[in-house]
Amino acid sequence: MISIKDDLNLLDRKVGKMAQGLVARAAGPAMNRAVKSVNSEAIKQVAAETSVKQKDIRQAHKLYLARRDRLQASIDAAKARARNLIEYVRPAQRKAGHFNSRSTRGKFKAPGVKAKAWGKSKTYAGTFIARAPQGQLLVFARKGPGRLPLKGVVGPSPRGTFVSQRLIEVMERKARERVPIELTRSITNELRKLK
Repeated sequence: MISIKDDLNLLDRKVGKMAQGLVARAAGPAMNRAVKSVNSEAIKQVAAETSVKQKDIRQAHKLYLARRDRLQASIDAAKARARNLIEYVRPAQRKAGHFNSRSTRGKFKAPGVKAKAWGKSKTYAGTFIARAPQGQLLVFARKGPGRLPLKGVVGPSPRGTFVSQRLIEVMERKARERVPIELTRSITNELRKLK
């Protein structure tokens, strides 16, 4: 979770008695616009790094917007979990046994499932597509030398990328850029109301 906070008391005093509380009124909307900009940037960065669709990342992120009594806005990516590798397989190839079917000579078509995760196509050796007990097609691998048990193979974790040091630095830089701009805009709007 990344938060945008600011101590507004000093700026509020500078505005003067005529506009008492003006900065506090302006801060909430400004912080909310800034956190939305930060979230948009984070979504683009995570999607580019993981190959997860921006729409899916956006739906997993939860925004906590600022209010007058709580001048803090934040993004929570806790629900942006890794999904099964099947999400990164081309739709036409999402068929049980597609990659591990055998040729006329008895050789496997491929050593594993081919998927585009983390921004590049790769064949995941020892994996295959099969139907799960619940009925959906998933990518599996065997846990041992026998046919069973199986384990699901997951792709990139948007949440893991979101909390990486690199992305935290990107978001903090974006926040430092947007908060003053949005705060100035909000204060200007509040000053117009005083006329």
